[in-house]
Amino acid sequence: MATTHLRFLPVLLVALLGGCGQRLDIEVKARIDGQPAAQAKVTIDREELGVTDAQGVFAQRLRKKAGSEVEVTVIKEAPGYRIDPWKATFLVKLPKGDQIDTYRVEADLKAVRYVTLRVSEKGTPLPEAKVSVGGKEEGVTDAKGEFVYLYQTQPAKGAEVNVAKTGYSPYRATRQLEPGQVIEVALNRQAVVAIKALTDEYGRTSGVPGLSVSIDGKTVGKTDAQGGYTYDYQGEPGKKTVIALAAPGYVPAVWKATVRLEGQVNLQRYFYPTTPKPIRIGIYRVVGNTPGVDLKEVATQAEQALATQLFKFPAFREVPAERLQAEVNQRKLSIERITTKGWQDTPLRATVDMIALGSVAKDDGGYLVEVKFHTVNGKIIFSEIARARSAGGINGAVRDIANNVIERFPLEGTIVGQEDDRYRINIGKNWRIGRGTEFTLTTPTFGEGGKVAGYRDTGRIEVTRGEDTSSLAEVATLKQGEKVQIGDRVVRRTGREGDEGDRRTYFLLTAKGGVGTDVNPLAGTSVYLNGEWAGATGTNGQAEVSLRLGRNYTLTLYRHGYQQLTDKIKVDKSGEAREFLLAANNVLFKVDSMPSSATVYIDDEQVGKTPITGGKLITLGFHSVRLTYGEDYRDFFEVMEFTKKEEDRTGERSIVLQKDFLKMGERARQKGDIEGAIKAYASTERNHPDYAEAHRRLGDIYLDDQEDYDRAIAEFEAVLALPENQQLIYKQFAVTFTNLGHAYCEKGNRLVDSDRATAPTYFAKAIKVLQTAKQNTRFFPSAEYDEAVHDTYYYTALSYHKLYLITKQPAVMNSASLAWREYFDFFPKKLEGIPAFVQAREGARRYRDQIQEQ
Repeated sequence: MATTHLRFLPVLLVALLGGCGQRLDIEVKARIDGQPAAQAKVTIDREELGVTDAQGVFAQRLRKKAGSEVEVTVIKEAPGYRIDPWKATFLVKLPKGDQIDTYRVEADLKAVRYVTLRVSEKGTPLPEAKVSVGGKEEGVTDAKGEFVYLYQTQPAKGAEVNVAKTGYSPYRATRQLEPGQVIEVALNRQAVVAIKALTDEYGRTSGVPGLSVSIDGKTVGKTDAQGGYTYDYQGEPGKKTVIALAAPGYVPAVWKATVRLEGQVNLQRYFYPTTPKPIRIGIYRVVGNTPGVDLKEVATQAEQALATQLFKFPAFREVPAERLQAEVNQRKLSIERITTKGWQDTPLRATVDMIALGSVAKDDGGYLVEVKFHTVNGKIIFSEIARARSAGGINGAVRDIANNVIERFPLEGTIVGQEDDRYRINIGKNWRIGRGTEFTLTTPTFGEGGKVAGYRDTGRIEVTRGEDTSSLAEVATLKQGEKVQIGDRVVRRTGREGDEGDRRTYFLLTAKGGVGTDVNPLAGTSVYLNGEWAGATGTNGQAEVSLRLGRNYTLTLYRHGYQQLTDKIKVDKSGEAREFLLAANNVLFKVDSMPSSATVYIDDEQVGKTPITGGKLITLGFHSVRLTYGEDYRDFFEVMEFTKKEEDRTGERSIVLQKDFLKMGERARQKGDIEGAIKAYASTERNHPDYAEAHRRLGDIYLDDQEDYDRAIAEFEAVLALPENQQLIYKQFAVTFTNLGHAYCEKGNRLVDSDRATAPTYFAKAIKVLQTAKQNTRFFPSAEYDEAVHDTYYYTALSYHKLYLITKQPAVMNSASLAWREYFDFFPKKLEGIPAFVQAREGARRYRDQIQEQ
């Protein structure tokens, strides 16, 4: 028995040792956002063993059974952080002799920071206050007036915090958030009066800047570039007050309204200029409309002659064709959209009131020239046609068209006064208005908020005396219950066949046509009777054409992209329907792209994917062509003129899609990858469509993020050296003049100590370019308008100030003093209370005081 016991003793010892477990070392490294996490609790198999040290490390020797699963949990608590517990497991390996294994664990804790916003009004919590951070709405305060904002990171310059509640003044500040911080936000009861002064001309609504605003007889400010003014009232709600706008040069000259100051009050008023502005007209192009015939030279001749003749008339102001074409392409507007839906809801509205499109066709009788005028809503307001027997007669035909346009164009004016039983209109002889000119009288109808929703005809007036800049007219007819009012709009009438008093005889014309076998209603088809324009078909292809019954007429239908149609007609019954079919002038369009498989759109209609080697039938003339590929490629967009029977954009003429470096750069910047953004923007070469915008953004990075003023200056100068930006064809680059001036000023500041002789050169450059910016503040993008205006005036004044400190010239001191005064006069009200701008304003006061002490 003894032998037996001895034989099994080693086995028994091993079993006993296994029950106690093998020795092992465990090392835990805890980190938060890449930084050591000190004082993090370490729990192993649900037993808390200790905390990490200052380097975020915890180490201990344990005994665990071989093959067992060990659970490690790391928990960290810190004020202002919500940290998720970290948990992992590992298996204990079989021992190798007396070796003690070490198990290392990397605990990467996920933490979210938070701050608490506590919103109150005179110490009383305000629930349901909306909280936005960085322009994104995050939520509302609870019953205690508190909102907990969670965040991972914040911008280097701090987070923009906005708190708003109806009936209270908004809170806006840029804060450096500290985890666990409690931000006290005090809102005050407030009435906000938003005033908007507007004018409306030829379908384009715009703001009226510079109107003096008074409250209860006290002048408080002027309307801004958009015609707006905001008045903040922080007294007891419910007070009645009189708000007045003084508008010299407009009707009415003074407008008043009594309002109750409570909550949000919106006031909107339209003013009509006593001196009408010229109509801004752009001639997009004159193009050929006969397939297989080269009409390029004839069309160019017609276009030049039209511009020469048309813009002699003071009522018309030329928008250069190059500028118009560039903006249409930049805004990716198709000609089809312009001529049907218009451009009133696009930025192009700020550039042009009307667009003229011309067309030249060749037939057995020589050449047929047509010019159409489209308003901002796409409607054809006027059209003229003329014939030339030969190319040599084109100038004469165009001259006839221009003369007819000037004599018959439906010019608009306004009733600006009354003298006895006659009414004064604000257009006269200089706009070809004289005795006998008839006007349709219209009264505006207003929608919500006083916006002009349209005009209704109320009668006719006739001019009895024409003067240079105005006319006197008397009522010819007035509908029952209507009256003439100051501010009514008048539109010059052109007598049409079949219009006699309140009686009108007409026939219903329908124009149809199509490409291939498709036949559809043709919108925008001009109708001419005996060579005079009688109207155009609407979206349904129909038009009510006034004429005299039983009389013979020569009817001409003309629409670019189709063959003109001429016919003899006589209508015996008013309302009679007639239908006409126009044959299309077809083009076969073949297209491929690099890379291939891009989706092709023609006039916003999807027609397939590249390669389209069999071709797509379209009509002659202008069509917008768009190719989209996605990924990191930018869309291709171009308004193309199709003049040949076949247009082949395959093979060597395939459309090359370019990389979307703006998209790539913005994506990198949002990730905080500044170097990646710089690389993307810098990749745009001079011929890239996004070159200017990419290098503008590159300049912004160098200026704001890296404070590399030399590179910022180089980028901004390259952008503004482009002719189209010097002429501000693209309005968004107006603010680049401000940024360049800012960079010059900072560069000069940096040189003051190291190279005092060179520093004045940069301050002088800053002043020059900022003066250009001041002249173009109306073009600043609305999203950054207030900040851009502030920077323009601030850096102008600062540059003068620094220049004076170096030169000590009295003239420069006077300029600096004036510039600081302008800075305070034009300080945007919306920026008041924002810490960064409050700080800038305080600094400006010190600078101004320094100048005044000289």
